[in-house]
Amino acid sequence: MNVTLQRSRLVFIAILLGGVVGFGLADYALANAGYPMVGGIVWAVGYLGTVLVLWYGWVRDLEFRGP
Repeated sequence: MNVTLQRSRLVFIAILLGGVVGFGLADYALANAGYPMVGGIVWAVGYLGTVLVLWYGWVRDLEFRGP
């Protein structure tokens, strides 16, 4: 397998897991500290940011049209 392709997949997975899990943990911590609205905003903005980074870095260049 191509090393660049493998590294690209690892970066994709790291961003995905870091974004979803990291912002989920931040939401949990803020909600338990008494700031549930701030936690929800942090989670929503972080999740959206993660999706946009993944779309811009990997999904945007995919061709979904048939022949």
